[in-house]
Amino acid sequence: MAAKGTARRPGWALPPQPPETWVGGLWLSLLVVAVVVAVVVPIAPVWNGAGQDEILLADARAVAAAAAVIAAFVLLVQSTVAGDHWLRWMAGGFALAFLLHLACVGGRSDPDVLEALSMLALLAVPICALTVRLVERSLVLLVLPAVALAVVAAAAVSSGPQLLAADDLQGAARIGWAVTAGISAVAAVLWLRPAPGCRRWVGAGLAIGAVAAVVHAAASAARDDVWWAGVAGEALAVAVPAVAIGLRTVLGYGRQSRRWHQLEAEIKALRRGSRLLPDRSVTPEDDEGLPGKSEVRAILAAAAVRVALQPVIELKTGNVVGSEALSRFGGRVPTDRWFKAATKYGYGAELERLCLSAAVALLPTLPADQFLAVNISPAALADKGVQGLLTGADLTRVVVEITEHEAVENYALTRLVLGRLRTAGARIAVDDTGAGFASLRHVLMLQPDIIKLDLSLTRDVDVDRRQQALVRAVTAFSAQVGATVLAEGVETQEQLDTLREIGVRLGQGWHLGVPVLAS
Repeated sequence: MAAKGTARRPGWALPPQPPETWVGGLWLSLLVVAVVVAVVVPIAPVWNGAGQDEILLADARAVAAAAAVIAAFVLLVQSTVAGDHWLRWMAGGFALAFLLHLACVGGRSDPDVLEALSMLALLAVPICALTVRLVERSLVLLVLPAVALAVVAAAAVSSGPQLLAADDLQGAARIGWAVTAGISAVAAVLWLRPAPGCRRWVGAGLAIGAVAAVVHAAASAARDDVWWAGVAGEALAVAVPAVAIGLRTVLGYGRQSRRWHQLEAEIKALRRGSRLLPDRSVTPEDDEGLPGKSEVRAILAAAAVRVALQPVIELKTGNVVGSEALSRFGGRVPTDRWFKAATKYGYGAELERLCLSAAVALLPTLPADQFLAVNISPAALADKGVQGLLTGADLTRVVVEITEHEAVENYALTRLVLGRLRTAGARIAVDDTGAGFASLRHVLMLQPDIIKLDLSLTRDVDVDRRQQALVRAVTAFSAQVGATVLAEGVETQEQLDTLREIGVRLGQGWHLGVPVLAS
């Protein structure tokens, strides 16, 4: 099961958009502009003949602002990779901190304003961190920070005049830094326990921010040695997560990106040299032989669908680990032609609901340690009826296979639905990888738990060394990202032996088990 607040994902480092949209694209251009602004604006005092202290302070603000905007960018990347909306929320916190650190430059001539802006810059991230945790548990809990802020505001209003009259601004600053330290410490504890991956580094930054606030509160006066240590801590509070998450993103991204482009090139070359039509599925794309509209309506009216179960085998042991549900409508028309006809006449979602309902009903008949794989088109995932059937099943035993014969028109919506299914325990598979519309790009965008090799990649794997090399490369890449390879169309012992030697974990095909109609 997934940790609360994030969909369970394999170990992908690539974001689920084409790499070119992140490298050299608009987002990276905006990041470069923001970093330039973060560095140039704070060092403006140097050009205005500022003193040594102002220059040092400007340098610290430049580091903090640049680190904050870098942290915001890499957290956005990581949120799309992991499907973790907490990280996206925290990216907003770091973006706010970026703006506040820049605002500190405008308040450099007034020490009191600078002190207040520094507190706000340090508070931006922990407040976001606390808010997202509270919202995740219950929207009502947002009352807690609201009450706390109201108490602090009331105290400031009641004691502010006395402090101003007594000229005890340093005392007020200590109270403010103490409150900041407390909020940061609570946020750090919540984010460090438990904290997988990038969350751990966000928590580390929050902990450093809490220490920086304590140091500020302990300072005897502004610009003393202790106060300067607090300024350094403010910069570290954003620099540490920015560097750590940035390295995690860049190193993993670079390695996977190179491997990814290599795989795409190899698959395209293989398709060009295949006996099948290049870049085409084995299924005909025209309307020849499609059932008529009345025939589709008759199938729907009579609920005339049966389900055949084909076993999925663990190749190393020969054990059955699950079954794929295959719809059967009778007659000589292939199953996929019925679905194509239903889509053409506007009954696609209705037919998929019928088939999915019949398949899910068989789940209790399978052994408890086996999964049920069900085929769903990307368009049907948006159907509320299909979603209801899935969420009503025990998803910890369900594999949702996204058919690759149909283009995905809305990847954002598809990923959103798949994220919910993953959170509920389902695994996601991409069917027929290496054929059809999107080839491996379809895999990249959906980042599945199971990658099913197309028939054309396994048909000659026992005699074609190029295919062996390609299947080996896909298997190695899948292991790197935490996905499992399932080979379809295993029809001979020679194919089985070769796939075992390569390291493919799962397989299905007539040599391993034929589809059997469920009673």
